[in-house]
Amino acid sequence: MLETTDTHALTRQTRIILSRNAATTATARRGLAISGAAGMGKSTAALLIGKRHEKAERRRLERIDDVSFAPVVYAVVPPATTPRMLMQAFASWLGLPVPQRSTAQLVTEHVVGVLRTLGTSLVVVDEVHNLTTNRQAGAEAASTLKQFADRLDATFLYAGIDLPTTDLFAGDMGRQIKARMIMHQMRPYGNGSKTDREAWTELVLGVEDLLPLAEHEPESLAEEAAYLWDRTGGSIGGLRALLSDAAIGAIIDGTEKIDRRRLQATATDYAAEEHHHTRAAMSAGSHKRGLQRAQ
Repeated sequence: MLETTDTHALTRQTRIILSRNAATTATARRGLAISGAAGMGKSTAALLIGKRHEKAERRRLERIDDVSFAPVVYAVVPPATTPRMLMQAFASWLGLPVPQRSTAQLVTEHVVGVLRTLGTSLVVVDEVHNLTTNRQAGAEAASTLKQFADRLDATFLYAGIDLPTTDLFAGDMGRQIKARMIMHQMRPYGNGSKTDREAWTELVLGVEDLLPLAEHEPESLAEEAAYLWDRTGGSIGGLRALLSDAAIGAIIDGTEKIDRRRLQATATDYAAEEHHHTRAAMSAGSHKRGLQRAQ
């Protein structure tokens, strides 16, 4: 797990929200939403927060190996979800059997009862952009999620793609949800300032350090930081995928190291390639205009 500016900020903000929600108050509990484009590391960050809270709570309450205690629950919202599908995702994480004829309400009652018994204090809901409220089933699922959150004495953490523009945060119900949420927007790493470039280089070296390559020279990829940013658009997910695939290729052919040639021979995802080609076209256009002015 790599530490980034996002994980530092999210860890701090989660601790603040959890402490606030632990206080006795008549106001609604706060939640945290992690938003961003695909490949920004939202799910990874959410899981990191969950793992840290789990360890901290087990240590604090001296319940390290207590299997009857579950401080954190994690569920992924299925595409085109319905209320029953949504609650079944939580039941599956908990290992609860769901009879075929069970209604969404019955599943919800079962899940809420079990989570209260397990002492759950943090609920992580991933891929919440799959809640499409412009469909009746999706709207009902979003309403079920809100009611579910209201019934639990727990903090909710949502993660998904471009959450401010999703159906879940639109309309009257969306305004209620937004009023209770702190939004953390995850963005690509920049390349415009010295500070941005240093942060990106540090990330590159962090990923490089995880690669199990026998012949690779440590920190040699610092020289390729600008090239890697150009290839990935500053996406942490794109960077990890590119370097991981390059490492696999180096292991397969026995070279056991990554250099520019290896990177150029390694394909990236379509979004990263599209960014790379766009940057190349813009650079070529700028160069052409410069020559025209010189003439």
